[in-house]
Amino acid sequence: MPTTTELSLSTSEVRLVRARAKVLAREDRAMKTELIKLRREAGLTQKQVAKIIGVSQQAINKLERYDSDPKLSTMRRYANAIGALVEHHVAPDVGQSIWLAAAPRWDASFTLPNQSIRATRPIVSPKASGSWSDSKRTDFALGA
Repeated sequence: MPTTTELSLSTSEVRLVRARAKVLAREDRAMKTELIKLRREAGLTQKQVAKIIGVSQQAINKLERYDSDPKLSTMRRYANAIGALVEHHVAPDVGQSIWLAAAPRWDASFTLPNQSIRATRPIVSPKASGSWSDSKRTDFALGA
């Protein structure tokens, strides 16, 4: 079992852990903000999304609050309900979190070196007038 001395972090390690936590929290907030924006652009109300997911409108309202911390599986269900995808990317922190955390605000267009920029296309349903609950996977395709 490690001793207390072995578990203590150096000042630079603590700084890196705190910076990484700040960056991860920003990314979570940015994802939630983008999902809410997409819901509104899709013309869906909180009540409609709640019905699709099978929860109350109050649950969606709580999920969309700034201070909420929903589970990732819940965010994926929300994304699915509004016709969006959540993409995951995991990369080792080799110190970039220090200067990312120091940024005065989050720039969504920012990419790290050696990362490709992927264009995304909206998902559209040819059965736009139909009910989401009646839709099948084959009813959806990537929009042009």
